[in-house]
Amino acid sequence: MQHSATIPVRQAHSQRQPRSNGKRIVGNILLVLALLALLVPMVVVAGTALYVRQAQMVLPGVRVGPVDLSNLPLTDAAAYIDDYWNNTTHFVVLNEDYKWTVTPPNFGLWIDPAQTAQLAYGVGRDSGGTAEIMQLAALGRYEIAPVVTFNADFAREVFTDLATRMQIPPVDARLVRDPLGRWVAEAGVPGWGLDVEATLALIQADPGAVLAQGYLQLPMVVIPPAVADLSSEVQRIAMHYQRPLQLRAWDAITDELMIWNLPQELVAGWVRLDDPYGEPYLQVDAGEFEAYLQEWQSTIVNREIDFKDPVETLDDVWVGGGVYTIFLRHKPTEYTVQYGDNLVGIGFKVGMPYWKIQEANPGSSIYGVRAGQVLTIPSKNEMLPYPPVLGKRIVISITEQHMWVYENFELKSEHVISTGMSNSPTLPGVFQIQTHEINAYASNWDLWMPHFMGIYEAVPGFMNGIHGLPVLSSGVRLWANVLGSPASYGCIILDLTSGETLYNWAENGVVVEILP
Repeated sequence: MQHSATIPVRQAHSQRQPRSNGKRIVGNILLVLALLALLVPMVVVAGTALYVRQAQMVLPGVRVGPVDLSNLPLTDAAAYIDDYWNNTTHFVVLNEDYKWTVTPPNFGLWIDPAQTAQLAYGVGRDSGGTAEIMQLAALGRYEIAPVVTFNADFAREVFTDLATRMQIPPVDARLVRDPLGRWVAEAGVPGWGLDVEATLALIQADPGAVLAQGYLQLPMVVIPPAVADLSSEVQRIAMHYQRPLQLRAWDAITDELMIWNLPQELVAGWVRLDDPYGEPYLQVDAGEFEAYLQEWQSTIVNREIDFKDPVETLDDVWVGGGVYTIFLRHKPTEYTVQYGDNLVGIGFKVGMPYWKIQEANPGSSIYGVRAGQVLTIPSKNEMLPYPPVLGKRIVISITEQHMWVYENFELKSEHVISTGMSNSPTLPGVFQIQTHEINAYASNWDLWMPHFMGIYEAVPGFMNGIHGLPVLSSGVRLWANVLGSPASYGCIILDLTSGETLYNWAENGVVVEILP
């Protein structure tokens, strides 16, 4: 009989290796390797440095900027430094518009090759040499700042010359003509220039830093134009185009004086200014001016332009601030004959001698007119054969037996007078001084009339006028005691002193207005 037996199972007990011991071993190995990694280059560098030091050469990795001086003897290192820093165009001088690549000595910076090479040679040799060697070992390079000197006087000459060549000069404002030929302002434009002193100060502050930067940004300064704004001149010139041209029109019959300015757009179109700083003048378009006058004439009733100042005087009038004068003329009118009228009576109504009406109406006679007949009455200006004198006027009132003398539209004097008697009346109307006789003789009445001024012909060849108290051939002075009442044979009489004064004041052409 077989029996099965159960094999007891042995429980296994795990045996752990101490893990901390293994990590220590690995860490130690890595540390050794790291130290070797550091020490080997350092040993190599140190060995090389020892060799180079003994061989009188610059240590490997020593640089002056981009110039590698590794393993170079002192003299060669100086030559390398001089070649690059003083003789190679690598430094940039620039502004917003220009850029130049130059050597530092071109603008006064000089790198001392010998002293700089000596500094490079001293790396690892002078005090602090061990630290320098350690830096070389750690970084593989060691930077030496070049020894820089700055010649400010030379630099000033260089930059002054450069400033002259690169300067953009300002443009002064100026006056130019626009398409219409008028002067307008063209604004001034600022210029640009190199600020030499600021440039020198920038370099002098730290020449080494400027050199290390590798470029020099030139400080520029705005140069304002000497004349930046001509707006005041434009305003002054504009005043020329705004200067008015004054006209006046005088009606010698009514003594109306109209004063106005010619439309400014018309005047402005004639203004000429050849030199903006000179004097303007008018170049009048005569056709335009005449067209304007014709249009203006259409606005005045029953009148027209009689004569005027020459068009050529408009320039002088405008430049001198004067007035251009126009003289008006009344147009002929018509009169319808009333029952009982005759030419003499009609003449007293319209202020004109009968014979002037008769001339305008051929075939008529003093009494040969009929009621309803239409007569042409000549222009009242027919009684003004001379150019009327503007600014002087004599006004006489038959009713008041008084005279007023006006100068420049202001009363100058007034006088008591005598006009014609009823059987030889003074004619009312507008006349003018036509003649001067120091002592006229009236043969009809054997009268001498001192300071006689003829004003109208009562009949052709017979002149009525103004004079002082008359005297008979016998020497008797007439009418001194009747001034203020009608006394003459048609003339206007005033005292001797007033007569002489008026005679000397009133030249031919002065208007005499006689009121009823």
